[in-house]
Amino acid sequence: MEENLEQQKPSVSGPPAPEITIRTMDSDIKAIEQGGGEMIAPAEEPRTEAKLDIPGYTGPEKPIFASTGAISAEQEQPLEKKTNKWKVIGIIVGILIVLVGFGLLGYFIVSTWLFPKEMPAVQ
Repeated sequence: MEENLEQQKPSVSGPPAPEITIRTMDSDIKAIEQGGGEMIAPAEEPRTEAKLDIPGYTGPEKPIFASTGAISAEQEQPLEKKTNKWKVIGIIVGILIVLVGFGLLGYFIVSTWLFPKEMPAVQ
């Protein structure tokens, strides 16, 4: 029976190797030359200014915010110190709130479980 299986198997050749090409600048130039194109430098677009004839328009827009210069490291430090100060205070307050919550939970739930209000009768 094994002989029949071997005889029935058609011999299949593997798939053809994929055609892989690497794109380089030289190959791009050759492709453009073969296609009839020429390599020219791109021309700069001329600046055009539109003349608007709109009632109330007073001319070209000016920036709303003016730059006052570069920001030095000395100017940034107080802002960072304030932010860090409030961040630390917020974390401490948050931890205290969580601790108070656990304390109240322990007092009202755990203490009633360990020490019930009704004492057993003395005999």
